[in-house]
Amino acid sequence: MSNSLLGRRVVLTGVSRGIGLEVAKLFLSEGAHLIGVAKDPARLAVAEKQLAPLGSFSAVLGDVTADATMDAVCAQVTSRFGALDLLIHNAAIMAAHDEEILAEEAGKLEASLAINVLAPFRLTRALVPLLKKGSSPRVVNVSSGAGSFDGLKEPGIASYRLSKWALNGLTQLEAKEFEGQISFLAFDPGWVKTDLGGSKAPGVPADSARGLLKTVLLPETVSGQFFKDGQPIAW
Repeated sequence: MSNSLLGRRVVLTGVSRGIGLEVAKLFLSEGAHLIGVAKDPARLAVAEKQLAPLGSFSAVLGDVTADATMDAVCAQVTSRFGALDLLIHNAAIMAAHDEEILAEEAGKLEASLAINVLAPFRLTRALVPLLKKGSSPRVVNVSSGAGSFDGLKEPGIASYRLSKWALNGLTQLEAKEFEGQISFLAFDPGWVKTDLGGSKAPGVPADSARGLLKTVLLPETVSGQFFKDGQPIAW
Protein backbone atom coordinates (compact mmCIF):
# COMPACT_ATOMS: atom_id res chain seq x y z
CA MET A 1 0.00 0.00 0.00
CA SER A 2 0.96 3.64 -0.40
CA ASN A 3 0.52 4.83 3.20
CA SER A 4 -1.66 7.60 1.77
CA LEU A 5 -3.39 8.05 5.15
CA LEU A 6 -0.31 7.71 7.33
CA GLY A 7 -1.03 9.21 10.73
CA ARG A 8 -4.52 10.42 9.82
CA ARG A 9 -6.91 10.23 12.79
CA VAL A 10 -10.25 8.84 11.69
CA VAL A 11 -13.70 8.12 13.13
CA LEU A 12 -15.88 5.77 11.07
CA THR A 13 -19.45 4.77 11.93
CA GLY A 14 -21.03 1.51 10.81
CA VAL A 15 -17.68 -0.27 10.98
CA SER A 16 -18.80 -3.83 11.73
CA ARG A 17 -19.97 -4.96 8.29
CA GLY A 18 -20.41 -4.15 4.62
CA ILE A 19 -18.90 -0.95 3.31
CA GLY A 20 -17.72 0.20 6.75
CA LEU A 21 -15.71 -2.95 7.37
CA GLU A 22 -14.02 -2.76 3.97
CA VAL A 23 -13.27 0.93 4.47
CA ALA A 24 -11.68 0.18 7.83
CA LYS A 25 -9.50 -2.57 6.34
CA LEU A 26 -8.31 -0.33 3.52
CA PHE A 27 -7.75 2.76 5.65
CA LEU A 28 -5.78 0.85 8.27
CA SER A 29 -3.61 -0.64 5.52
CA GLU A 30 -2.98 2.92 4.35
CA GLY A 31 -1.68 3.97 7.77
CA ALA A 32 -4.73 5.57 9.40
CA HIS A 33 -5.41 5.53 13.14
CA LEU A 34 -9.07 4.53 13.30
CA ILE A 35 -11.89 4.54 15.82
CA GLY A 36 -14.80 2.43 14.58
CA VAL A 37 -18.38 2.69 15.83
CA ALA A 38 -21.07 -0.01 15.61
CA LYS A 39 -24.12 -1.06 17.64
CA ASP A 40 -24.14 -4.86 17.36
CA PRO A 41 -21.78 -6.30 19.99
CA ALA A 42 -21.31 -9.69 18.30
CA ARG A 43 -20.58 -8.21 14.89
CA LEU A 44 -18.30 -5.57 16.37
CA ALA A 45 -16.32 -8.22 18.25
CA VAL A 46 -15.79 -10.18 15.02
CA ALA A 47 -14.79 -7.02 13.15
CA GLU A 48 -12.38 -6.01 15.89
CA LYS A 49 -10.60 -9.38 15.60
CA GLN A 50 -10.14 -8.74 11.88
CA LEU A 51 -9.14 -5.10 12.16
CA ALA A 52 -6.89 -4.92 15.22
CA PRO A 53 -4.04 -6.88 13.57
CA LEU A 54 -4.10 -4.52 10.58
CA GLY A 55 -3.07 -1.39 12.44
CA SER A 56 -4.12 1.24 14.95
CA PHE A 57 -7.77 0.38 15.66
CA SER A 58 -10.13 0.79 18.59
CA ALA A 59 -13.89 0.38 18.83
CA VAL A 60 -16.87 2.15 20.36
CA LEU A 61 -19.98 0.04 20.91
CA GLY A 62 -23.23 1.96 20.63
CA ASP A 63 -26.13 3.21 18.58
CA VAL A 64 -25.22 6.40 16.69
CA THR A 65 -28.55 7.96 17.69
CA ALA A 66 -27.77 7.69 21.42
CA ASP A 67 -26.26 10.47 23.50
CA ALA A 68 -24.09 7.94 25.32
CA THR A 69 -22.51 6.80 22.06
CA MET A 70 -21.78 10.35 20.97
CA ASP A 71 -20.20 11.07 24.35
CA ALA A 72 -18.12 7.88 24.17
CA VAL A 73 -16.81 8.73 20.71
CA CYS A 74 -15.85 12.25 21.76
CA ALA A 75 -14.15 10.93 24.91
CA GLN A 76 -12.15 8.35 22.97
CA VAL A 77 -11.06 10.85 20.31
CA THR A 78 -9.99 13.24 23.04
CA SER A 79 -8.05 10.68 25.05
CA ARG A 80 -6.52 8.80 22.14
CA PHE A 81 -5.85 11.56 19.62
CA GLY A 82 -6.52 14.99 21.10
CA ALA A 83 -7.76 16.04 17.65
CA LEU A 84 -9.55 14.57 14.63
CA ASP A 85 -8.65 14.68 10.95
CA LEU A 86 -11.41 12.69 9.26
CA LEU A 87 -14.99 11.85 10.26
CA ILE A 88 -16.95 9.41 8.07
CA HIS A 89 -20.67 8.98 8.64
CA ASN A 90 -21.32 5.56 7.14
CA ALA A 91 -23.97 4.02 9.44
CA ALA A 92 -27.40 4.00 7.78
CA ILE A 93 -30.63 2.06 7.47
CA MET A 94 -33.19 1.37 4.74
CA ALA A 95 -36.35 1.04 6.80
CA ALA A 96 -38.84 0.52 3.96
CA HIS A 97 -38.51 -0.82 0.44
CA ASP A 98 -41.31 -1.01 -2.13
CA GLU A 99 -43.74 1.52 -0.66
CA GLU A 100 -44.00 5.16 -1.67
CA ILE A 101 -43.60 7.79 1.01
CA LEU A 102 -47.20 8.14 2.30
CA ALA A 103 -47.80 4.38 2.09
CA GLU A 104 -44.90 3.53 4.37
CA GLU A 105 -45.59 2.12 7.81
CA ALA A 106 -45.72 4.74 10.55
CA GLY A 107 -42.33 5.46 12.06
CA LYS A 108 -40.23 4.34 9.08
CA LEU A 109 -39.42 7.86 7.93
CA GLU A 110 -38.69 8.99 11.47
CA ALA A 111 -36.28 6.09 12.00
CA SER A 112 -34.57 6.80 8.68
CA LEU A 113 -34.08 10.46 9.48
CA ALA A 114 -32.83 9.70 13.00
CA ILE A 115 -30.02 7.43 11.82
CA ASN A 116 -29.27 8.73 8.33
CA VAL A 117 -29.46 12.49 8.98
CA LEU A 118 -29.78 13.51 12.62
CA ALA A 119 -27.06 11.19 13.92
CA PRO A 120 -24.46 12.58 11.46
CA PHE A 121 -25.61 16.11 12.29
CA ARG A 122 -25.29 15.62 16.04
CA LEU A 123 -21.99 13.73 16.00
CA THR A 124 -20.43 16.28 13.66
CA ARG A 125 -21.54 19.13 15.88
CA ALA A 126 -20.05 17.39 18.92
CA LEU A 127 -16.74 16.73 17.16
CA VAL A 128 -16.26 20.14 15.49
CA PRO A 129 -13.91 21.41 18.25
CA LEU A 130 -11.67 18.35 17.75
CA LEU A 131 -11.87 18.64 13.96
CA LYS A 132 -10.74 22.26 14.18
CA LYS A 133 -7.62 21.00 15.97
CA GLY A 134 -6.99 18.42 13.24
CA SER A 135 -4.79 18.46 10.17
CA SER A 136 -6.72 19.31 6.98
CA PRO A 137 -9.95 18.20 8.67
CA ARG A 138 -12.69 16.65 6.57
CA VAL A 139 -16.16 15.19 7.13
CA VAL A 140 -17.61 12.72 4.63
CA ASN A 141 -21.33 11.98 4.68
CA VAL A 142 -21.92 8.64 2.97
CA SER A 143 -24.97 9.38 0.86
CA SER A 144 -26.45 7.63 -2.17
CA GLY A 145 -27.41 8.24 -5.75
CA ALA A 146 -30.91 7.34 -4.53
CA GLY A 147 -30.91 10.71 -2.77
CA SER A 148 -29.96 12.76 -5.82
CA PHE A 149 -32.58 14.87 -7.59
CA ASP A 150 -32.82 12.24 -10.32
CA GLY A 151 -32.95 9.48 -7.71
CA LEU A 152 -35.99 11.04 -6.07
CA LYS A 153 -37.91 10.39 -9.29
CA GLU A 154 -37.36 6.64 -9.05
CA PRO A 155 -39.89 4.30 -7.36
CA GLY A 156 -39.58 2.69 -3.94
CA ILE A 157 -37.26 3.10 -0.91
CA ALA A 158 -38.91 6.47 -0.37
CA SER A 159 -37.83 7.24 3.20
CA TYR A 160 -34.26 6.18 2.36
CA ARG A 161 -34.22 8.47 -0.69
CA LEU A 162 -35.58 11.38 1.32
CA SER A 163 -33.08 10.86 4.15
CA LYS A 164 -30.13 10.84 1.74
CA TRP A 165 -31.47 13.89 -0.06
CA ALA A 166 -31.60 15.65 3.32
CA LEU A 167 -28.07 14.45 4.10
CA ASN A 168 -26.88 16.01 0.84
CA GLY A 169 -28.49 19.27 1.87
CA LEU A 170 -26.84 19.05 5.28
CA THR A 171 -23.47 18.57 3.59
CA GLN A 172 -23.90 21.77 1.62
CA LEU A 173 -25.00 23.77 4.67
CA GLU A 174 -22.05 22.48 6.72
CA ALA A 175 -19.60 23.26 3.94
CA LYS A 176 -20.88 26.83 3.80
CA GLU A 177 -20.75 27.29 7.57
CA PHE A 178 -17.19 25.97 7.93
CA GLU A 179 -15.72 27.23 4.67
CA GLY A 180 -11.94 27.47 4.96
CA GLN A 181 -11.94 25.52 8.25
CA ILE A 182 -13.36 22.02 7.63
CA SER A 183 -14.09 20.31 4.31
CA PHE A 184 -17.49 18.62 3.98
CA LEU A 185 -18.22 16.15 1.18
CA ALA A 186 -21.03 13.77 0.28
CA PHE A 187 -20.07 10.38 -1.14
CA ASP A 188 -22.05 7.93 -3.25
CA PRO A 189 -20.72 4.41 -2.61
CA GLY A 190 -22.69 2.94 -5.49
CA TRP A 191 -25.00 -0.05 -5.42
CA VAL A 192 -23.05 -2.86 -3.81
CA LYS A 193 -23.75 -6.23 -2.22
CA THR A 194 -24.44 -5.53 1.46
CA ASP A 195 -27.28 -6.22 3.88
CA LEU A 196 -28.73 -2.90 2.74
CA GLY A 197 -27.90 -3.15 -0.96
CA GLY A 198 -29.01 -6.74 -1.40
CA SER A 199 -27.61 -9.64 -3.37
CA LYS A 200 -28.58 -8.28 -6.81
CA ALA A 201 -26.22 -5.31 -6.56
CA PRO A 202 -23.53 -5.24 -9.26
CA GLY A 203 -20.67 -4.08 -7.02
CA VAL A 204 -18.96 -5.19 -3.82
CA PRO A 205 -18.07 -3.21 -0.69
CA ALA A 206 -14.37 -3.15 -1.58
CA ASP A 207 -15.30 -1.07 -4.64
CA SER A 208 -16.93 1.51 -2.39
CA ALA A 209 -13.93 1.54 -0.06
CA ARG A 210 -11.57 2.35 -2.92
CA GLY A 211 -13.90 5.08 -4.12
CA LEU A 212 -14.07 6.58 -0.66
CA LEU A 213 -10.28 6.58 -0.38
CA LYS A 214 -10.06 8.57 -3.61
CA THR A 215 -12.60 11.00 -2.20
CA VAL A 216 -10.93 11.60 1.15
CA LEU A 217 -7.61 12.21 -0.64
CA LEU A 218 -9.01 15.11 -2.64
CA PRO A 219 -7.36 18.49 -1.95
CA GLU A 220 -8.47 20.00 1.34
CA THR A 221 -9.90 23.02 -0.48
CA VAL A 222 -12.56 20.81 -2.11
CA SER A 223 -15.77 21.10 -0.11
CA GLY A 224 -19.53 21.17 -0.53
CA GLN A 225 -19.63 18.68 -3.38
CA PHE A 226 -20.96 15.19 -4.13
CA PHE A 227 -18.49 12.51 -5.26
CA LYS A 228 -18.48 8.96 -6.59
CA ASP A 229 -15.24 7.07 -7.12
CA GLY A 230 -13.29 10.29 -6.67
CA GLN A 231 -15.23 12.15 -9.37
CA PRO A 232 -17.84 14.89 -8.82
CA ILE A 233 -21.46 14.00 -9.57
CA ALA A 234 -24.68 15.99 -9.72
CA TRP A 235 -26.76 16.56 -6.60
